[in-house]
Amino acid sequence: MSGIKEIFKKEIVRVFKDKKMVFSVFILPVAAMLGVLYLMGNIMSNMQDDIEAHKSKVYIQNEPAGFQAFCESAKLDMQVENSGNITEKQEKKIKQELKDGKADLFIVFPEGFEEDIKNYKNGDKVPQVTVYHNPSEEYSQAAYNKIGVQTLEAYRQTLLNERVGDMSRISIFTVNADTKETIIQDDNKAGAKALGTMLPYLLTLLLFAGAMSIGTDMIAGEKERGTMASLLVTPIKRSSIIFGKVFALMVISGISAVVSVVGMVVSMPIIQDQMMGGATQGMDMKWSTQQIIMLAVLIIALAFLYATIIALVSVFAKTIKEANSFVMPVYMIVLVVGLLTMYTTKDPTMSSYFIPFYNSAITLQGILTQEVTMVQYGITLAITLGAGLVLTGVIAKAFESEKVMSA
Repeated sequence: MSGIKEIFKKEIVRVFKDKKMVFSVFILPVAAMLGVLYLMGNIMSNMQDDIEAHKSKVYIQNEPAGFQAFCESAKLDMQVENSGNITEKQEKKIKQELKDGKADLFIVFPEGFEEDIKNYKNGDKVPQVTVYHNPSEEYSQAAYNKIGVQTLEAYRQTLLNERVGDMSRISIFTVNADTKETIIQDDNKAGAKALGTMLPYLLTLLLFAGAMSIGTDMIAGEKERGTMASLLVTPIKRSSIIFGKVFALMVISGISAVVSVVGMVVSMPIIQDQMMGGATQGMDMKWSTQQIIMLAVLIIALAFLYATIIALVSVFAKTIKEANSFVMPVYMIVLVVGLLTMYTTKDPTMSSYFIPFYNSAITLQGILTQEVTMVQYGITLAITLGAGLVLTGVIAKAFESEKVMSA
């Protein structure tokens, strides 16, 4: 036990005495993550402002005088190109402009539109307005939503009102016309779902990234520098060396992840509000003591598992560079599993909680939304810790091999 304590203390002191390492492991990841999220929020906010300020270039064929007056009264900020009766060649040119992003909308009214509307009789063909747009261009999509859908619908309602007179005569029912509160949700659960979408992925990223650089240096680095050979001939048992290094790596990885998660949770409401323009109101999340304890214990278990994975890979590597190249494929697999939970809407089955890595991701979501049962949580915890212990045993066997340790 004293040997484990000595190795653990040695590794912890080595990390925390190195200011550059402390900065790169504990401060830089948090600053980088928050910086990226803040930058994304700014970019999305600026993009939305730019779209709203953009003056849409709209081609209108056979524009009715009534529609022109309607748009002027609505004060739509758009540059209208009234093409009248266009040729097939001109139409191709307009559609090419749409494809190239040089024009935003092409609205085609049939000839004699207003006369057809005015003289319409039961059984006559209903005039059709065709709207062309490019959904891959933000300006074009915004113009389509604002002009091609909302404005044309308002114009249609105006013409219908002129024809019928009292619109209430043909209104069968309304939806949410005078109801103030129509959204019924658990604000805490709504906030948890929003956070739970990204947390499993980010936590996996942070836990693994926090342990990767230090973990490869703890074993492969010492082998490369020749200090591992000196350590192995000391009176300390090799199993103590293993546990001391794994526990130290687990603590460092766990602290790094906790610091990053706290930073993310604290800043997320501000960043979400910036990205969604205040649409996140009513999505506040309150943490219960049980949630905090369950989350903390699972983070510790995950830190232990990831530490053993990195340590195992490092044992079979000769240099830090080689160890990092071995770790990267494992890192990508773990990240992909974390991403799976971001794009699924189905409730996980009981068998899902027996799948390593994936079970921790869905359990993290379940803790936040308070939908995971203690049985499911217990299975995940047991599988995660069990996998870590098995890998620790494999590392111990590898440490006993002179061929592996002298490589």
